[in-house]
Amino acid sequence: MKDTKKPHAMELLAPAGSVESFRTAIDAGADAVYLGLTDFNARLRARNFTMKTLSYAVPFAHSRGVKVYVTFNTLVKQAELERAVHFLYQLDQIGVDGVIVADLGIIRIASAEFPRLRLHGSTQMSVHNSAGAEACRRLGIRRVVVARELTLKEIGRVCAAGNTEIEVFVHGALCYSLSGMCLASSFFGGSSGNRGRCTQVCRRAFDRQPADPNALPGYFFSAHDLSLVDHLPLLAAAGVASLKIEGRMKPAAYVGTVVRALRMALDHPEKTDEAKLLLAGDMARRKTRLFMDGLVQESLIDPLNPPGTGTAIGTIDKVVGPAIFVETEESLAVGDLLRVQPKIGTEGIMAAAAAVSRDNGTTRIVLDKELACGRGDAVYRVGTAGDAIATESRFNVRPARYNEECRDARGIVRRQGAAGERDANRDRRLFVKIDSPGWLPMLAGPEVGGVICAFDKNDAARLAQDPGAQKQLGRAAYIEPPPFVSDEDLGQWRRLVARLCVDGDFGLMCGNPGHAALTHGVKRVRADYGLWCLNRAAQAAYSGLGMRFFSYSLEDDSMNIRDCASQNGMLYLFTHAPLFISRMRPAIPAGSRIADRLGRTAFTAEKHGLHYLVAEETVCLFNKRERLEEQGINTFCIDLSFMEPDGETLAEILSCYRELRKYPGSCLFNFKGGLK
Repeated sequence: MKDTKKPHAMELLAPAGSVESFRTAIDAGADAVYLGLTDFNARLRARNFTMKTLSYAVPFAHSRGVKVYVTFNTLVKQAELERAVHFLYQLDQIGVDGVIVADLGIIRIASAEFPRLRLHGSTQMSVHNSAGAEACRRLGIRRVVVARELTLKEIGRVCAAGNTEIEVFVHGALCYSLSGMCLASSFFGGSSGNRGRCTQVCRRAFDRQPADPNALPGYFFSAHDLSLVDHLPLLAAAGVASLKIEGRMKPAAYVGTVVRALRMALDHPEKTDEAKLLLAGDMARRKTRLFMDGLVQESLIDPLNPPGTGTAIGTIDKVVGPAIFVETEESLAVGDLLRVQPKIGTEGIMAAAAAVSRDNGTTRIVLDKELACGRGDAVYRVGTAGDAIATESRFNVRPARYNEECRDARGIVRRQGAAGERDANRDRRLFVKIDSPGWLPMLAGPEVGGVICAFDKNDAARLAQDPGAQKQLGRAAYIEPPPFVSDEDLGQWRRLVARLCVDGDFGLMCGNPGHAALTHGVKRVRADYGLWCLNRAAQAAYSGLGMRFFSYSLEDDSMNIRDCASQNGMLYLFTHAPLFISRMRPAIPAGSRIADRLGRTAFTAEKHGLHYLVAEETVCLFNKRERLEEQGINTFCIDLSFMEPDGETLAEILSCYRELRKYPGSCLFNFKGGLK
């Protein structure tokens, strides 16, 4: 019998980085709008909203039948928790329709103290399978924004599990790294993308190493923009609840164009081709469907052209104050919005054309502000004078009333935070993490108190079939699945974990919400740094996922570690930081060495079906160990991942560990400089 069931109606969710974009999205037909406040959101460089403006915007949207979701999707330090509680308290009073969250501590506090707030799990949580969605449901999350890198089949499996509502990105810019798994901005730029300060390292130009003076730099990680307008009926049939447009950094004209086009395609599928013509004018990058049709790696990245969005105008020949001189055949007008993309590949900067004149083929553009730019930088038009949208800057509604301070904020922080355990008699313990079985024969010394096997499924299967190797590792061994496990591979990992951890003596190390589904029957469970933990409330939240022990974030700093010190926490003293973890193959072979324009080097690697960019400079905190032990931290980890098994290298690392000295050529990451 033919299935005559109609696909359900999907919500069209639009971005609003400003009041202009907010009103434009509503006028263009959005069912819901998501926006950020001036703190605790992953797009802090957008204009964003104050709480006072939000108190007007929410009633305005509700009067037009539109929902408002607020992004609260950054990681939060311990010292910031009290301020975060005040924010949640205000959002609760204003009556927002949802709060998009990523930090486990914020999720714990909101669920327990502000139950009226409807929580949506941000894509920063890296949920990519039905098990991850189930873990979110257990934490009190009602909707999950799944990873953008999923295939249509994988999205369907997550939806079919019925754990939560599923939200999917359908248009806009793509991060190269899986969201929530990126350390590049923090390591190279000093500002954490996980805290809303991404410096867009994946859009930068890199040089191959060893340097070749004749070789052009490459944009090896700069992905095209996503566009899934052709797939809307298929997403509806899969069970997707909400279609999300990326673009809180984009101008209102962009938001209006994309919302109108997708509204047309949703309401009138026969007009999809017309909608595609509208989207062709969004002044963004080339388009890709990414992996919607399967794991096809072609046409995802353009390594040769600068990654700026918009219509390419030309390159700057000369700069005189606020005026730039560009050789171009394009006609420009006063009011055009321009983006200048520095040739070194750092973030583009925008300004409007205040005056335009032409002389002998060169166009002189006086910008409305002076920019830090120079000869050779690329210029793009991202909006035209005709795109200007006249919107009222005020909302003609009665605002929602709210009190700014939650009187019990300190009590909430104290109640929902884990107590810092301190046992003066507890001995120091050293774990070693490995991603290759080749290290196993070298780890028999008394110094190593535990081994974390971060193996791919083939090496894990061989280990599960080798009782001798298991016995050699003893009861201090842990198995850690890869950071991305599709629903297709989840069954195999369940069997491997059952063999090693339930029937054997291994423990389980979890680095993703989806790993929580593997903990059933496992006696020893730890959370790795992929489940980011920057505050005591997050430490306490792990118990809700069956994990007593946690790991400090690789990008954490000394002051925050001190504020969160607990003997239940493991701190990495030595590691090669994984800057990118991606399903996308970069436009450069695995094993390549590259350098940015400041000479900072990294190398590419591929394992368990994922592509990595790894910092060549190791992070080493051996010389800080005594201070950390004084604070009550006595469980440490040496991470040998991305290193070739070598006994002499291991001996040197362990010698530095014993003698509290820095490993040659290493750095402290954010430990001393601070996590921004």
